[in-house]
Amino acid sequence: MPTKDEIDDRLKQLAIAAKNYQPKTLGRQQAVTKFIMEVETYKIVKIPQNTKFSAQVYREICAEARQILLLRICREIHNYRPENKVSQWVNFLMIKCFQEATPKVIGRRELSTVCYGDMDLIFNQLEKQQLQNESYQIGAALLDMIADDPDDVFQCEVMRKYPHVNFKLLLANKIIEEKSWQDISNELGVSVSSLSSFYLRGLEKFAPRFREYL
Repeated sequence: MPTKDEIDDRLKQLAIAAKNYQPKTLGRQQAVTKFIMEVETYKIVKIPQNTKFSAQVYREICAEARQILLLRICREIHNYRPENKVSQWVNFLMIKCFQEATPKVIGRRELSTVCYGDMDLIFNQLEKQQLQNESYQIGAALLDMIADDPDDVFQCEVMRKYPHVNFKLLLANKIIEEKSWQDISNELGVSVSSLSSFYLRGLEKFAPRFREYL
C-alpha cells in the first residue's frame, strides 16, 4: 500500500498532466477521467459532517455532492496549484459541493452554507468567546479565500525556525484533513506547542481578513 506522500505525488502528476491539455480537448477529457479514477481508488475525498439532517437526507446530499464534485474537477482542473496537496484541493472543492448540494436536496435555497465545525477555533479566536461544541456556518466565500490565498499571504506566513511550515499548510491540515495536532506534529517534525502557538498567532493576525468573508 503506497504512503500518503506517494499517493499525493501520483495524483499531483496526473493533475498537472490534465491541466496542461487545452480545455475541451480529447486529451484533457481523458487525462481528467484518469485523475478522477485515481482519486476514487485512493479514497481521498472526505464528506463534511453534519448532524442537522436525518441519515437519509444526509446520504442524498452526499451523493449529490459527489456528482457535483466530479463536474467541478472536470471544469476546474486548471485551477489546481501544484504547490498544494491534491487532497487539500479536492476536499476544499468538496466542502463547496456539499454546500451546493444541500439546498438542491432539501429544497431550501436559503441554506447556502453548511454547518462545519472544524473551523471552531478560528471563530473562537475571532470573537474571543469561550464556546465549546458549537457548529458555525462557514460561507463559501471564506473557504474560497483560504483555498485561493490571494497574494499568498497565508503561505508566506512561515515559522521562523521551521521555514517548511506555513500558516496555509496548518489551515489545510486542521480544516480540510481534520488532523490532530499530534499527527501534524509527527509529520512536520515540530512540537505541538510550537505549531499551535504559531497557528493562534496567525488567526489573530489575519482576523480582519477572515471577518471580511464572514
